[in-house]
Amino acid sequence: MTRAATGIYRGATAEERRAQRRRRLMDAALELIGTQGWAQTTLRGVCERARVGPRFFYESFADLDELAAAVHAELVDDALQKTLRAVREAPDDLAAKSHAGVATIIRAFTDDPRRARFVFAEAHASETLMRLRFRAMRTIADVVAEQAATLLDMPPDSEVVRQAFALLFTGGVAEMILVWLDGGLDLDRDGLIDLCHEFLLTSARTLPDLAARVSRR
Repeated sequence: MTRAATGIYRGATAEERRAQRRRRLMDAALELIGTQGWAQTTLRGVCERARVGPRFFYESFADLDELAAAVHAELVDDALQKTLRAVREAPDDLAAKSHAGVATIIRAFTDDPRRARFVFAEAHASETLMRLRFRAMRTIADVVAEQAATLLDMPPDSEVVRQAFALLFTGGVAEMILVWLDGGLDLDRDGLIDLCHEFLLTSARTLPDLAARVSRR
């Protein structure tokens, strides 16, 4: 049977080759945006880095914005899935679960600094990435708020307080990661994790009382 009839070339089907090209494009986008930044990244540069012809780019993505959105979503989802798994597997108490969550998400974005730059820092250079950053921060904060509801003895009607707490913590940790990667905090990574965890734990323990006070206003 001919190659045209089977669609197989060098041991891969047409669908497998499309998936491989898509993967190379996403890896190239992470490398370029995560190192040189959005402003210096072009569709042509991504294609050259990925060794994919421009006509094949469009079989997977409409434009560079759509490619960036796919990479961004993958990075955030990967970090969240690892974090949720770590929290589930941690001992059943607030300190252990909160430390597992903080440690895992910080490691997810600092094991490969390109990830932190892509998800958090480059938003200032692109309206597309700004929208993606906002969505990612809300998604991560929603997970933090859900965990607060599960692990803390929160009073009824405390959703707004939990959301505010989660947004403040999520935004603060994101900025601390960026400052730490830039050398602005004189801590090793374990120290960064411990500091963020202590902030989280101290705040979380006061959250039920805060929510009760707010609900009485």
